[in-house]
Amino acid sequence: KFRLSGQQTVQKIPTFRPGQSFHDPSSLMRVDIYSDLACPWCYVGKRKFEVGLEKFRSQNPDVPVDVVWHPYMIDPATAQQGEEYLAYNRRRWGGDGWTHDLRSAGRAVGCPFANWKTWPHTLLAHCLVLDATKHGKGDLAVQRLFELCYEQGQNISDVGVVVGLAKELGLPDPDVVASGEYRRLVKSMDETAKRELDIHGVPYFIVDDKTALSGAQNPQTFVAALEKHAH
Repeated sequence: KFRLSGQQTVQKIPTFRPGQSFHDPSSLMRVDIYSDLACPWCYVGKRKFEVGLEKFRSQNPDVPVDVVWHPYMIDPATAQQGEEYLAYNRRRWGGDGWTHDLRSAGRAVGCPFANWKTWPHTLLAHCLVLDATKHGKGDLAVQRLFELCYEQGQNISDVGVVVGLAKELGLPDPDVVASGEYRRLVKSMDETAKRELDIHGVPYFIVDDKTALSGAQNPQTFVAALEKHAH
C-alpha cells in the first residue's frame, strides 16, 4: 500500500495491462498519470508536467523517469459520437464562460485551444493510448489526441479518426484499437481508478507509488515531487 499526499491509504496500483507491461522495469522512477482526453485541464496539466519533467531531467540526467498513462472517463454519459462543443457546455453548465481562465492558462504554456469543436466520448481514444503504450508510443498518442481535439477541430470519438491516428503512429494493427477487448479493459481501468483508488478528479499524478498530485499544478510543484523521490 501507499499513501496519497498523507490523506488516505489505498491499494497499490493494480496491473491491467494487455500484452506486456506498461512499465519499464529498468526505470528508477515512475509517474502514473490518470487523465481524460475530454478534460481540457488534463491537456494543460500535461504540458505543465512536461515543463517540470524537462527541468528535472536537466538537473538529474542520470535519473530515468517512466511515465505511464491510465484511462479515466469523467462523463461516460457523453453521446458515443461526441457532442458539439457549445451545445455540451450549455447542457452541462449553461455556457462556456468557465473556459476563459482555462484558455488563458493554456495559452501561457502553449495550449491555445485554437479549434475546439467537439466534446468527445473518449472510450476509443483511451483504447488507442493503451495500444500505443504497448509499443512505446503512449505519450505521443496522448499528445496527438489532445492536439486533434483542441487545436485541429477533430472528433476523437470517431472510429475513423482514432484508427487514422493509429496508422499515423505506425501501430502494427490499427483496427485493434476498436476491439471489444480494449473497450472492456478501458472500462475496467476507469472503474478501478474511481472505486479502488478513489480518484474523483483528473489530471491526477502519482509519483513513484508514493506522492499524489491532483490538478494542473505549476511546473515547479512537479519538479519538487520528482526531486523528493530521486534519491
